[in-house]
Amino acid sequence: MNLLVVGAAGGTGMRLVAQALVAGHHVTALARDPGRITTRHENLRVVAGDALDPDTIDAVVPGHTAVLSALGATTRSPTTVYSRGTANLRRSMSAAGVRRLVCLSSGALDTGAGVPAAQRLVTRLIVRPLHRHAYADMHRMEQDLTEADTRTDALDWTVIRVPMLTNGPRTGTYRYSPDETRPLDRPTRLSRADLADFILGHVDDRETFACRVAISY
Repeated sequence: MNLLVVGAAGGTGMRLVAQALVAGHHVTALARDPGRITTRHENLRVVAGDALDPDTIDAVVPGHTAVLSALGATTRSPTTVYSRGTANLRRSMSAAGVRRLVCLSSGALDTGAGVPAAQRLVTRLIVRPLHRHAYADMHRMEQDLTEADTRTDALDWTVIRVPMLTNGPRTGTYRYSPDETRPLDRPTRLSRADLADFILGHVDDRETFACRVAISY
């Protein structure tokens, strides 16, 4: 496949790039700081650019099979990197006929009845207030994608709600649920390598289309 990785210079983005190349894919890596991407490969193209710049996205999206967004906020200040960045991707993808989009969000957004009471309490009182601006923008992104399902620019999107990410090894052993009514019990952490493993293994998985996927060890 021809894959576009957005936010490719971050921890998850670099894992996605490296593991996609090993799997035999052709990869375009979009990053604000391309110098951080040290991987060299004949099937890798590195592009400098910002997902918040519509012109950059319009230029890089066409010709890809899927877009894998590893966008993330780097500060605790108000941000629109998730909502605006994803909106730019969605608009360009619709125009270019690229349908598959995978985005990252946080498991902390799930505080429903299926989540254990102690976990809900910690999330609501500590985790979400600490990162409230990022979580608010993740919520906007998720809402925009859900509402897009009823419009002409609807895509085959997946939002992956991740737990705490680590730099641990790739194990290939993790739990996931594409059903929001059946959340994972006590999601704790996941390595970025295993997150990349899941994403690359489910690019074509229609079970994950138009839904939020919870994942954890």
